[in-house]
Amino acid sequence: MLDLEDYSGEFKHDLKLQDFSKDALARMWATASRLYILIDGLWHVLMKERYGKEVALELSREIWRRATPLEAKEASRTLNIVGHDVASCFKTWQVDPGAAGIMDLEFDLKNNNHGIFTVKRCRALDYYERHYDNKTIEWFCKVIDGVEFENYAHIFNPKIRLTPLKVPPRKTKEEIACQWELKIAE
Repeated sequence: MLDLEDYSGEFKHDLKLQDFSKDALARMWATASRLYILIDGLWHVLMKERYGKEVALELSREIWRRATPLEAKEASRTLNIVGHDVASCFKTWQVDPGAAGIMDLEFDLKNNNHGIFTVKRCRALDYYERHYDNKTIEWFCKVIDGVEFENYAHIFNPKIRLTPLKVPPRKTKEEIACQWELKIAE
């Protein structure tokens, strides 16, 4: 293992990801995460340009409805996160490129079946605030994020209920993006 900080040196014919330092791998992961959401944003803009705002919104909802379960399953499988509780869901969000890679997240696990997660900063919300009205922002955050956050949690346990504690629009960019409570229904 070489523990490379970057790849500015000579070409290595037998290079492996394991040759990079933890910091370099974390930077590559963060870049891949940003590209992941960038592609979604570009796709949405293209759909809006070609077919109009309503079709673009409808297709965005359908894409995420289909993708969210795959995302949760793959992220948890990759790091062997097993469990059917809020704690397992939180652990997966902490390492999921589509979540932790694009949002600044904070988790308050009350117990394995109850927790609150806060999105302190969200790149998607930052973008929406620059390009959309408050009604559309509210739709994105409640329908795309809210519904899909719950669908994500349901991969771990269909009894997990998601309650919004704070959702956009926000008054200033210094406010948190959103906050959600997860609880396993009795």
